[in-house]
Amino acid sequence: MHLRSRQARKQGSTRILIADDDALTRRLLEKTLEQAGYEVVVVENGRKALESLSSTDGPRLALLDWLMPGRNGVEVCREIRRRSEHPYIYIILLTAKTSKVDVVTGLEAGADDYITKPCDAEELKARLRCGERILKLEDKLTYDALHDPLTQLPNRSFFLERLMLCVSWGMLHPDYKFAVLSVDMDRFKVVNDSLGISAGDWLLVQIAERLLGSIRRDDAILRTAEVGGMAGRSEEVGILARVGGDKFTILLDNIQNASEGIRVAERIQQAIQVPFDIDGQAVFITASVGIAFSGTGYSAAEDMLGDANTAMARAKTLGKARYEMCDPSMHAAASGRFRLETDLRRATERQEFRVQYQAIVSLLDSHITGFEALVRWQRPDYGLVMPGGFITAAEETGMILWIGNWILQEACRQLRAWNLQFRGAPPFTMAVNISAKQFAQADLVSQISDVLRETGLAPENLRLELTESVTMRDEERTTRILRELRKLDVRLCIDDFGTGYSSLSYLRRFALDILKIDRSFVSDMLINSESMEIVKTILSLASNLGMQVIAEGVETAEQASQLRSLGCEFAQGYFFSRPLDSAAVASTLLACERDSYTLPRKPVWQLTAPVR
Repeated sequence: MHLRSRQARKQGSTRILIADDDALTRRLLEKTLEQAGYEVVVVENGRKALESLSSTDGPRLALLDWLMPGRNGVEVCREIRRRSEHPYIYIILLTAKTSKVDVVTGLEAGADDYITKPCDAEELKARLRCGERILKLEDKLTYDALHDPLTQLPNRSFFLERLMLCVSWGMLHPDYKFAVLSVDMDRFKVVNDSLGISAGDWLLVQIAERLLGSIRRDDAILRTAEVGGMAGRSEEVGILARVGGDKFTILLDNIQNASEGIRVAERIQQAIQVPFDIDGQAVFITASVGIAFSGTGYSAAEDMLGDANTAMARAKTLGKARYEMCDPSMHAAASGRFRLETDLRRATERQEFRVQYQAIVSLLDSHITGFEALVRWQRPDYGLVMPGGFITAAEETGMILWIGNWILQEACRQLRAWNLQFRGAPPFTMAVNISAKQFAQADLVSQISDVLRETGLAPENLRLELTESVTMRDEERTTRILRELRKLDVRLCIDDFGTGYSSLSYLRRFALDILKIDRSFVSDMLINSESMEIVKTILSLASNLGMQVIAEGVETAEQASQLRSLGCEFAQGYFFSRPLDSAAVASTLLACERDSYTLPRKPVWQLTAPVR
């Protein structure tokens, strides 16, 4: 919203400019309009008219004489319309010209209306009332376009417009400092999901009130948007804006240093932490805040807001209910993340993903029983990238759905080929991880059924690995989906068991087939008695429930021996084999004892073929 249009609404009477070189006409019009309740500004030429209309608090209604010395009314009209940064001014031309050509010329110059001299008082007032209605509509449309309808706070467009003023001023005046705070409510979705959208909207309004209360009075544009200064001027001006959902931004203008932003962030968190009362129910919520300070130098409003958002996201990652300052390393990290997401999308088109397979072996006789499919990314200029380098980005961008389906198809196709080439009894199995987003898909079961049908793999040879956190998100749905998957005759496995929400009822309710002991327990069990007890407990629990157990991350002979003595039947890890591409797996199987595919008693680096 332009400052002038806001201030115009504060006036008790509408201001109007009369520009005419004839003194008698000016006096008559001035007397008529003052009697009608207008605040009248009178000038005698086009230059002064342009100065008056271009000033910060200039009139929004104007009567311009067509023929004036210097710049005439038509020229002033053209100049005003050229200056798009100003709020709209309703212009009526005063003219003795009545020909159609002259009228068209005036209207094309940007005039809204015209009236012939000598003016009829009642006709003039009627035309001005029409102009006022149009200005009110213009102001409302502008206000609505720049404000959030729920909280009546400025919106993102308004905020960026004002932030750009600060950025521009800061580029010209190095001593001028300002800051942007990105404020996001933690776990706000829980309120909408549990209490309903209406309660969530009410809460947002209350949050806005508290944010306004926690900002210094001279930092905030109140929701009525009544302000009295410009960025870089002596008056301190700031903005609290709602930019979408439960996210707010704050512009602190004309501050001394970054610590002022930190003080505001602390006041915000204190204010938000006080419980809200919704129909007698106490609702607790916290806020994560990111701060970007102009001292690092900015040339674009979007960049500064983006850095504040990056800092806010980091605050959430580090535990929520806290603030974080932006620094150059954050900017570099954000740029790197953008490139990662861009390259990730292109990777599907360029077929850059690879599947490697890690053998699962019997601890009793070193027999290879199956494999786990592990995705890798052959990223140009970076080499082979492990899942930790891109899976999180894939999940956040939704690319994990494509990747997960591709891995499933590739792994099933490959296992089918190996079971035909290397016939053993029983045939090899294949474990494939199912991500949270995959598991949430409504057609997950039909997708898996289609892959099994297309690849020709026997369903009982497929192991679907889920994490405990995935299955616990919606127990009713999880129970239904797992039951449908069991009907397909695939086997179900809980990965990283022991690190999540393990319980006996949990395992019984979901009727799972396999538990995988997390590598963290395996690696510590020989030096940490607590890890050893956890391993023993998992093995005992699985035995009582008739489930298989696979130990992950076995790297030494001592670990393998200890697991065997505890009754663990299966394991995987570098002690047996590193993850290999399909050609290396085939070479390993060819080197094994035929039919039983028992691994020879050799050091791991002699056993496995190198990763290609």
